[in-house]
Amino acid sequence: MQLWTDYEGVTLDGAFPLKKLLMPEGRSAFFSTAGPNGEPTVVRLIECHFDEEEILSRWRCIDALHHPNFLKFERFGQTELDDFPVVYAVFEKVDANLAEVLDQGSLPVNDVAQLATSLVSALEVLHTHGFVHEHIEPRNLFAVGTVVKLRGDCIREAPEGDEGRSAKQRDVHDLATVLLQALTQRDSLKGVLDSALPSPFGQIIRNGLDGTWNLESFRAALGRQFGSNQTVAPTPVQAAPAATAVAEQKPPNVTSTPSMSKQEQLPLPLLNHGDRNASFARATTRIDARSQELNDTWGREQSFSPRSLWVAAAIAALLLLLCTWGLAHAWNAHRQKATQTPTLSQPAAQPATQIPNSPAPRIAATDLPPVSVPASAAAQAGWRVITFTYNRRADAEKKVSDLATSHPELKPTVFTPTGRAPYLVSIGGVMDRDEAVALAHRSRSLRLPRDMYAQNFNR
Repeated sequence: MQLWTDYEGVTLDGAFPLKKLLMPEGRSAFFSTAGPNGEPTVVRLIECHFDEEEILSRWRCIDALHHPNFLKFERFGQTELDDFPVVYAVFEKVDANLAEVLDQGSLPVNDVAQLATSLVSALEVLHTHGFVHEHIEPRNLFAVGTVVKLRGDCIREAPEGDEGRSAKQRDVHDLATVLLQALTQRDSLKGVLDSALPSPFGQIIRNGLDGTWNLESFRAALGRQFGSNQTVAPTPVQAAPAATAVAEQKPPNVTSTPSMSKQEQLPLPLLNHGDRNASFARATTRIDARSQELNDTWGREQSFSPRSLWVAAAIAALLLLLCTWGLAHAWNAHRQKATQTPTLSQPAAQPATQIPNSPAPRIAATDLPPVSVPASAAAQAGWRVITFTYNRRADAEKKVSDLATSHPELKPTVFTPTGRAPYLVSIGGVMDRDEAVALAHRSRSLRLPRDMYAQNFNR
């Protein structure tokens, strides 16, 4: 594929003109476009690497939940650009972005309560269905009319066991951070006075940041302070399609994007947000008013009676069973297709090749322990952590040289699974799945790309 800027002016799937590149994000990009009704909105493109069905399955799950606090997909699907497969999602038109609103000042307490209630509701449903978000931050939160909405296109499957519980707790931590930012415009408690955190947000934020409280604790505290009429999302009336369980879904891109600059990390401009100087209160209502409106829109408000909880639990168990069955079916079909019909862009017959690195300065390793593959995990070895992707080998080698200078402990190398482009910048060498996922999480603190991912190249 070409650079993302080269696709401005192209019409996607015969329906959505790519008007202006808003933000590149590794192997994905956001463009301004016109929705099905001609209204200005945003479309996200993701270049696929044999994982299009996995991404679409996740989006189907979010779409089937019909949860009012997730940003709605107007349309999503699969198409091609320059004979390369891509998936795309067109979002509903939004009225305000929280990051832009917070640039103008903090929010009133009642608006923060509505924000907290909406996010707790969305995350509880997401975690119940086996997903985590991991991108809870102001620039991913929007107001559509009177409703607070969270992006749902960047979810992933929750890992199993302790790792999954830790991932869900990180969502809780990030939610607490957003509430702190909404009240104080700060992302740390350092220097924040107790008076700046009115009840119950002092408890919610402090206990959320230190991992003491979970989402249920958040909801209980909000209910005690603001009453029991908190809006509860309706139970889906149909099972969500299965999402294929693959850790860190994001395989390689053919266009490279360096670590995002401060400017690129500004809130995603979703067009026509209205007056950016208006407060979030004008784009959202108080909790009670919002609760009444959602009752009218989504039907009778659900209560937390014992009977309704048992019914909800039974429905959730049925949904998970159906998702698990569909997951296995979709993944087996996908693997069979990949082995029987190799694509032109990625010939399956060519062996993976690791390319010798360009000479780079030798610097002693830091305290970060090197990644090794235990003997017990030898059968699972083959996972790599991919940080950058390039069309030209020289560009990949230059990035490896830069990384070897700044972070020698990462042991960067150039790797290609096909013997030709794309050229991937891998860190940590070959390892098993758990080590690769852990390394990807640790390395995000080093200002490496947000869409860094782990993948098994032995499949």
